[in-house]
Amino acid sequence: MRKGFKGLLLAVAVIFAAVQLSGCAQVATGIEHAKLVTSAKMSDTIFLNPVRPDQKTIFVQIKNTSDVPMPDLQSYVVNLITAKGYRIVSDPYKAHYWLQGNVLYMGKESRHMTYAGALAGGFGGALVGSAFGNHYGRVGTISAGAVLGSALGAIAGAAIHVDKYMGVVDIQVKEKVNGTIKAKESSNLSNGIGTTYKSTRNVQTSYQSYRTRIVAEAVQTNLNLKKATPVLENKLARELVGIF
Repeated sequence: MRKGFKGLLLAVAVIFAAVQLSGCAQVATGIEHAKLVTSAKMSDTIFLNPVRPDQKTIFVQIKNTSDVPMPDLQSYVVNLITAKGYRIVSDPYKAHYWLQGNVLYMGKESRHMTYAGALAGGFGGALVGSAFGNHYGRVGTISAGAVLGSALGAIAGAAIHVDKYMGVVDIQVKEKVNGTIKAKESSNLSNGIGTTYKSTRNVQTSYQSYRTRIVAEAVQTNLNLKKATPVLENKLARELVGIF
């Protein structure tokens, strides 16, 4: 009986220690990320030729096909690029540059939707990130006390969590050049299962196109989408305008 009682006390002590350690780790992580941190990267660098002041005209068109409204992104871009000496024009064919963007995703990061994964996809690529290499699904042997302790620790630290949100924008920049650019455009259209319709046409234009993807991230303890969205709008706008 005495041995059983000692064993019970030992189990309780182990569980208590696990709870304490787990809760302390959660609090420490929360404190570490108390300050909002943002970052942004571009999948491919775009180099534009310098132009005379009178050629600093630009047509700006920012679309949003994500589920989250971003009403201020285009106005941020317009204000920032105007401050750099560019004049906004409504007729694209009277502009020396075109800046077109589409917001593909705005929301929380997850193991299946990661900053690195979205960036690696590049313009038009997949948004899905990979969980491989992060030890997901690894099987091991742990004690029941450790399992229970981890669970209780998670509950104890549930009010403190580090959140990551990201915005993904595909960008197309067009630059007016001397002479005419000749190119071919093609598209593949599915027609039922197993049938593809391919169309090709010759194109002549005076605009050279460049494409890239920008991914911005915001990280903070207890961050929510409402707070993260305007922060990411501003970060993406600055990255977009940084091309010019």
